[in-house]
Amino acid sequence: MIVTVNKIMDETVVRWFRSLDAAQNQRHVMSASRHGVRVEVYLHEIPAEAQRTAHGAYETLRRDRNADVTHLATHVNRGPSNGPLVPIEEVE
Repeated sequence: MIVTVNKIMDETVVRWFRSLDAAQNQRHVMSASRHGVRVEVYLHEIPAEAQRTAHGAYETLRRDRNADVTHLATHVNRGPSNGPLVPIEEVE
């Protein structure tokens, strides 16, 4: 799965996508923020490990809305205006 972490105003949102194409078109299957975990597909379609990670991200952000959860990201936007998504290892 592709995972992105974005800061939106004063909130951090972690999103899970099935593919790079889905991520580039903003079609996530699950997201986590300080408000909870939101699932956009049937639960059995999401790997159990991803579900556990999402719940952990929610708990972390619930306790500290400014917590750094960027270690969860597999991809980031490169360039201005949310440029193309690239794997984390290409950025480092």
